[in-house]
Amino acid sequence: MARRRRASGGPSPPAFIIALGELITVTGLTFTRTEFTADRAGAFATSILTSMLFWRIYVYRAGEVLDEAIAAATDPVRLTRPMALAHLTMVTGIVVSAVGNELVINHPLDHRHPAWVAVLLGGPALFILGRARLQHTVFGRVSPNRPIALLTLLVLSAPLLFVPPLLAATAVAAVLATVVLSGARGRR
Repeated sequence: MARRRRASGGPSPPAFIIALGELITVTGLTFTRTEFTADRAGAFATSILTSMLFWRIYVYRAGEVLDEAIAAATDPVRLTRPMALAHLTMVTGIVVSAVGNELVINHPLDHRHPAWVAVLLGGPALFILGRARLQHTVFGRVSPNRPIALLTLLVLSAPLLFVPPLLAATAVAAVLATVVLSGARGRR
């Protein structure tokens, strides 16, 4: 099954895992290369929490049954294009989030820039968008928490222009944690 998926140009969970590893590596290296302060430690903790939430959101259910969904499909090759696009979108979101983590660790309480807010919110938004696409491809539906999370990030974008990057990153982590908690509650 894995050979057929790779040969058909299908989804690329290894690319997701590599991107997530890169996110954690960039986060750790950035933290070790800065002066240790309480605000930077908080930024590091928030960044690691966000990475863990990305992993949890990806793996939970659709990520777990990806191979089975491809195997059960009447036309597995037809599934591979939307799955590949979903993974590409998630990986792009994680790469953008790595830039955001670097910014928030280096400048946790510094002045704000609109571009920083775009990066801090845009990476997770792309990830959630890609994850929703994957869920739709695998299950034919999207959990309401995905569009609600995207809308929440959009609504938060204006007020987060006026807060330090650490607070913006914490708000993003809270949105992602809500997605995880609502998904766990929905499963019960």
